[in-house]
Amino acid sequence: MGIGSDVIDLVGWLKRGRYLPDQPFLMEIGAQQLANSFLQSGSAIAALGKLFGRQRPFELQAPQSTHVIHGNLEHLAEAAPRSRDFWLWLGFEYASIDIDGSPGSLALDLNCDHTPAAHVGKYHLVTNFGTTEHIANQLNAFKVIHELTTHQGVMVHSVPAQGYFNHGLVNYNPKFFWMLARSNGYKFLSADFRTSDASYGLPQNIIDHVQGFDASIASRSENYRAVDASVFVVMQKVFDIPFVPPIDVPTGTKTNITALEERYWTVFQEGAFERMKPARRR
Repeated sequence: MGIGSDVIDLVGWLKRGRYLPDQPFLMEIGAQQLANSFLQSGSAIAALGKLFGRQRPFELQAPQSTHVIHGNLEHLAEAAPRSRDFWLWLGFEYASIDIDGSPGSLALDLNCDHTPAAHVGKYHLVTNFGTTEHIANQLNAFKVIHELTTHQGVMVHSVPAQGYFNHGLVNYNPKFFWMLARSNGYKFLSADFRTSDASYGLPQNIIDHVQGFDASIASRSENYRAVDASVFVVMQKVFDIPFVPPIDVPTGTKTNITALEERYWTVFQEGAFERMKPARRR
């Protein structure tokens, strides 16, 4: 997925809310391209540049020729510009994690690799605009994101929730992010469940695969319609603690297994984060 026009509003909101320092460090999880909706937003980009004190305009390329994959999801052209120049223009120190050799990218395998020590706690803004759904090892991917983010830094996730049948490896339930935030004490700054206005049928390759086991799939799927939807969340890393995995049990659950108590201590110890807050002066 690339960066669309909605990111312009998001970055402006973060700047006005003072969630970004004067010289912010950015890490993109997946080196992004600029979608056509972004390339068609010249006036909004100019206004954002003024907010960041940019003296020169951002040089926009013309929108690229694309085609719709399904619903209204566009396949970005290979020639679509990278987002790196946009972030650098705004004054961000830019880095990305990708294995495609993009400029400024860190070749990190999110399935297996650990966060390099030089990057731990470095980034004020970490963006995941449609990358982690391509990662099988979700635990490692979100651990790396946690470790990259500085104390009080911001993490943005915009990832598939339904539809997107041939897009990635997983789709997300909003509950995943509720449990992720609970485990690590993240503060939600914004959240949305975004849906497409275009529906489509079950992809043919899924029908073809299932037909080998149940021929009725063709007739059963005739009236099936799906829309693409995504989960969008903005969270702040309020507590500077080691990553705690999400776990789907009630807060304060009791267990006699010491390893679980230690691994998920913020969940099993009800009120753990309240006890970590500094005492208020009277």
